[in-house]
Amino acid sequence: MRCRYRDFLYTPRQAELLHLRRKESVQLTARFAAFFTLVLLALVPIWDGAYGNGFWQSQTVIMRFLVMGIAIAVLINRAVSSRWRRRAPYLPMLFLVIAATLLCGFSGLDPDASAKMLTAHSFLLLGIVVLVAIMPLTLAEAGIMVSPILVLLVFGAQGPVASGYVPVEMILSVLLPLAVMAALVQLYRTIVAAQEIAIDPLTGVYTRAFGMEMLRLNFETAYRKRSPLTVAFVDLDDFKKINDQFGHDYGDRILEEAGRNLAHRFRRTDLVIRWGGEEFLVILPDLTLDRANDVMHRVMSPGLAALANGMTQQASYGLAERIEDAISQPHNLIDLADQRMYDAKKRHDREQIVADGLSGRKVANPVSVKPSVRADGEVVNQTLN
Repeated sequence: MRCRYRDFLYTPRQAELLHLRRKESVQLTARFAAFFTLVLLALVPIWDGAYGNGFWQSQTVIMRFLVMGIAIAVLINRAVSSRWRRRAPYLPMLFLVIAATLLCGFSGLDPDASAKMLTAHSFLLLGIVVLVAIMPLTLAEAGIMVSPILVLLVFGAQGPVASGYVPVEMILSVLLPLAVMAALVQLYRTIVAAQEIAIDPLTGVYTRAFGMEMLRLNFETAYRKRSPLTVAFVDLDDFKKINDQFGHDYGDRILEEAGRNLAHRFRRTDLVIRWGGEEFLVILPDLTLDRANDVMHRVMSPGLAALANGMTQQASYGLAERIEDAISQPHNLIDLADQRMYDAKKRHDREQIVADGLSGRKVANPVSVKPSVRADGEVVNQTLN
């Protein structure tokens, strides 16, 4: 999850942590905007006289009640479904922007609306624009957010829309580009903060704390979609010997290269996590055990890092899958994958002893053993060397 220029333009598939942090910030800002809208529209009639002059049947007052209804729906998280909030968290705020824009437009064309009413609506729109400016939005999202207001400005330029005591068209012309730039700055700050929290500085993969959060999220998603979810527990072979023989600085270089190779060899939807020391966890959504075995074989076969003796750093791994292993809790996936990884490492040690001729019959070709699946469906996790 590194900051790239395209992260400021659009988000077809942003890193999960950034998406979560953005979603929380955007939705919280939308609820603040909804509260501001409710308070303003409930109090300004005292100032502009809408409560006492028989104005209840006008389109302006009707539009006010509609906008307040939308604000209440946003405040209680009922403006859009939870699925759409996950996909596009800015939608509730967009509904508020559209509602405030329509209120300004309709009231500006209402001959019965007073200058105080129009001024109140202008301040409502300006306040919402200011709140948009503190949201971490991409350029595409910010453009979508301000487009209703731009339509209002174009419409007002062609046929002037009354705006009360405040020349709102002039203010918005300056405030809108500033709001877009401020939203991009907030997005950058969110990316940087997410990197500091979630990225391991040595290996460049995700940290354990963030990994647990993402495993729970992926587990809930897989359970809801009834889709497979496989976890791979990876442990570098003989890493303690490397540290003892060459020193910790050399070991850190091996860890850094191994983490970089793991991160680059998986899909964008997969998550590579440094679990601790020389251990890594890989979350593989939508993969069964068979497919995950094939993926891990392809990833591990070239080795994970170049060693000083011309060899490559190898690793043992174990797999566990939510459906096939009947796992009901995320941490049980990790425990099972961890146990299978240690079983694989023990088998590797036994095979190495046999290959060196120290006991038993020497194995003809112990160099590359592809993981296999038994007839009963149980995964045999073997070490790739």
